[in-house]
Amino acid sequence: MLSKYIEKAMKLYKNIDGLAAVDKEGIIRYYFNYRPNINPLSAEDALNKHVLDVFPSLDAQSSTLLTVLRTGEPILNYFQEYDNCIGVRINAINTTMPLTDANGQLIGAIDVSVYITNEHDRLSIVMNKPANPANLFTASDIITKDEHMIQLKDNLLKIASTNSSVLIYGETGTGKELFAQSIHSASKRKDGPFIVQNCSAIPNTLLESIFFGTVKGSYTGAESRKGLFELADSGTLFLDEINSMDINMQSKILRVLEEKKVRRIGCEKDVAFDVRIISAVNEKPEVVLNQGKVRTDLYYRLSPVQITIPPLRERKSDIPFLTDYFINYFNKTMHRNILGITEDALDVLRNYSWAGNVRELKNIIEGCFNIVDDGFLTRENIPAYLLASIKYYENTPIDDDSRSLDQRVKAFEKDIIIKTLAQHRTLSAAARALSITRQNLRYKLEKYEIDIEKMIEEK
Repeated sequence: MLSKYIEKAMKLYKNIDGLAAVDKEGIIRYYFNYRPNINPLSAEDALNKHVLDVFPSLDAQSSTLLTVLRTGEPILNYFQEYDNCIGVRINAINTTMPLTDANGQLIGAIDVSVYITNEHDRLSIVMNKPANPANLFTASDIITKDEHMIQLKDNLLKIASTNSSVLIYGETGTGKELFAQSIHSASKRKDGPFIVQNCSAIPNTLLESIFFGTVKGSYTGAESRKGLFELADSGTLFLDEINSMDINMQSKILRVLEEKKVRRIGCEKDVAFDVRIISAVNEKPEVVLNQGKVRTDLYYRLSPVQITIPPLRERKSDIPFLTDYFINYFNKTMHRNILGITEDALDVLRNYSWAGNVRELKNIIEGCFNIVDDGFLTRENIPAYLLASIKYYENTPIDDDSRSLDQRVKAFEKDIIIKTLAQHRTLSAAARALSITRQNLRYKLEKYEIDIEKMIEEK
C-alpha cells in the first residue's frame, strides 16, 4: 500500500528531491534522498528513528509530518527551513499527506520535498506549471498514413474552432495528450495556458486543494495558491485519466463546470474562469460508465465532442512510417547513423500486438539505438520478449477446423494467456489483467506448457 502512495507522491512535482514516510508514532519507516550533494543525510541516518531526532530543529508544531499525524489533513506547498541530525541546514518546499488503511484509519504520513537554494527557486516551484506554447504539439506532429487517423487530424482543426468540451478515448500510449495539445494549438486559446493534470496522480486528500486552490491560513501550512481552473483561465485544462478521479470529487467538479466559478479553500468569494476542458479516459467510455467510474452527469458535461484514437495494432500501415520517423528522430538526438530497418525485423514489428501502442514502438526503437551505432536495425536487435511473443503467436493456430471444440477452446485460452504475458512484463500484472489469481495463472502456464522465462519477469 505504501508503494501506491509513493508512486502518487512522485508525480506531484516535476522533480522530487526527498521523500519520507512515518508511521502513526512518528517513526521514519521510509526515506530516500535524491540530492545528497545538498542533503547528505542517508537512509541509515534516518530509518527507524523519530522524526524529531532526525530533524532536531523542528518540534511537534513545526514538523509537517507530525502536524498531519495530529490533524489528518494534508499540507500543500509549505516552505520549511530546518537542520537535520548531521548538522546540515535544508530549505525546502514540502507537501505532506496522511496515509490511511483500507478502512480510512490514519496509519502514518508521507512527505515529499523539493530543495531550494535561492528565493527564485522558491517562487518558481509550483505544481501544474503552464506549458510553454512554443513547445506544444500541433496537428502536423501526428505522424500517420492511416486513412482514419488522417480524418481525425482533419476533424481536429474543426473541433479547435469551437469551445465545446472534448473527451478523448485511447489506450495507453496512443497519444491522447498529443491530440489535446493539437486542439489547443489550433484554437483561439493558443496564446493562453495549457494545463495538464493526470487525475490518477492526485491523492484524494489533495484533490480539492489542487483543483480549487487555497487561501493562506485556511489550514495548517496552507499558502495562497491558484487551483487548476484559475491557472488555466483563458486557456485549456487537460484532465487525463478522468476515470481515476474519486467519485465524490467528480460531483464538485461538475458543479464548478456548470457555474463556471470556483472558490478557493478558505475563501468566501467565487472567482469566474474561462476554460476549455479536454478530458481523456484509457478505458472504453461505456465501460467506465457501466462500472460507475465516471458519473453519468459529468460524463455528458465532458463529452459533447468525442474522439477515439485507434490502437496501433488496428493501423499497422503506420508501423513502417512511424519506425522511419523514430529512426530519423533518434539519429538526430542520439548522434547515430542508422540507415533503416531490415525487412525481417519490420515483419516482427508488424506482427506484434503493441499493448503500449506508439509509445512502446518509440521505446523499442530507442532501445535498439543504445546497442547499434550504424547500419540497419535487425531482428537480433529487437528485445527478446517481443520476439518470444511473435514466436508463440506463429505456433498457435486457432482457426484449425480439424480440431474438436475442446481443443479449439483450449488453444484460444492459451493464445489469450500468451498475448497477455507479452503485454505485461510481470506474472502478477498478467494475472490482474486476466482477472485470475497468480496461482491460477501458474497452473495454466504449466497446463499449456508455456515457458515464461523469455517473456516476463516472474514477480
